Amino acid sequence: MKRPTIPKSYSRYVSLMKVVLPVGILLSVGFVVAWPYILSLGNEEVAIIDASQPEIRENRMVHPHYLSTDNKGQPFHVNAEWAKEQTENLANLVNPESSMTMEDGQTFNVEAKEGHYDKKTKVLNLKGGVKLTSTEGYLVKTEQAEVAIEKKVIEGSSYIEGEGPTGKIMGKNGFKIENRPKGLKVITLKGPSRVVINKSAMKKKKEPHAR
Repeated sequence: MKRPTIPKSYSRYVSLMKVVLPVGILLSVGFVVAWPYILSLGNEEVAIIDASQPEIRENRMVHPHYLSTDNKGQPFHVNAEWAKEQTENLANLVNPESSMTMEDGQTFNVEAKEGHYDKKTKVLNLKGGVKLTSTEGYLVKTEQAEVAIEKKVIEGSSYIEGEGPTGKIMGKNGFKIENRPKGLKVITLKGPSRVVINKSAMKKKKEPHAR
């Protein structure tokens, strides 16, 4: 019996499907793998990479988000436009941003053009256009700062100027913000300094709240 002739178009279709199906499977697997990059950094610290722009090459991560806690269990985070790991513990950052809560409950947010973060010591070094803001309404500008997350200390050695509800400050050789016993927060200006106090704001702060 003569076998029916198989159209050439059908043969081409079968050959095409042999190629298309495996590629489709690979694309499906690739989509799953590309879904949010979550990298464990140890010590209960996690880096989450923005999956909308997935890119990890040459140890570079796009939109990293470092999450962890300090020695008192208070959360902190470090974000950046992108990061490049120099070593297992050290990452260089572009446009980093971070927040840290002090013992009195006030939160400080810092940002800069560049910096590097050491996940082992939990120290963030910032450089270029550093801005420090607080939930109490203060703004400080400088060119260099170091954020020691475990010690709850923020300090720098460059010229600083800032302002807030109680007045303005200027420090030629930098500043230091730290916690003292009983949750007292202290700001120290280094070198020749200037402080302009808003007396009316200080008076309102001391007045008892009306009932």
